[in-house]
Amino acid sequence: MNLQNFCNKNFNDPNKTFTMFMEYKKILLNENHKMNLIGKSTIDDFDQRHIIDCIQIIKHMPDKKKQVMDIGTGAGLPGVLLSILGYQNLHLVEKSPKKSAFLETCKAQLGLNYKIHTKPVAEISGVNIDYITARAFAPIEKIITATKKIIHKKTIYILLKGKSYLSELNLINPQKYRWQNYPSITSEESKIIVLGIK
Repeated sequence: MNLQNFCNKNFNDPNKTFTMFMEYKKILLNENHKMNLIGKSTIDDFDQRHIIDCIQIIKHMPDKKKQVMDIGTGAGLPGVLLSILGYQNLHLVEKSPKKSAFLETCKAQLGLNYKIHTKPVAEISGVNIDYITARAFAPIEKIITATKKIIHKKTIYILLKGKSYLSELNLINPQKYRWQNYPSITSEESKIIVLGIK
């Protein structure tokens, strides 16, 4: 799918949104020469592999005022993109100081608003998160364990997962958690896992 078409179909101000995505892409590709933010093999297909892949999760996150945390955000995928789309209470967790500095650059240059936590997610407390997102970060069980201090009964996990998703879900207790798998629009092997506490 073409990114401009995706923006036209899904956003109120598609041209402004598309322009912001392209500005972010420019900053990222420029910095990618200095540090490994994304795999070089994915650059040619950047819009599909990174932007559309990430922003497809927003249909599972209807309330843009809720507290959102993107863990292991790396280059800001999907965290920075969610900020561009107007999520107001965003926390980006990235323990690498270099990548956190890149996230600060994006924030300043694009005029975005989010809080950056330069520490492992297990060390964060004092926040109540409604939506937790992660892409290519850790197995589902580890994500649940690492976020125990920052969730509440209605917290929803929206996780972008590859072909290992079934083996990861087999380790989750179905008496404690409920989940649904949704197909990814960018890869037949990938799934969006939407998981909550029973």
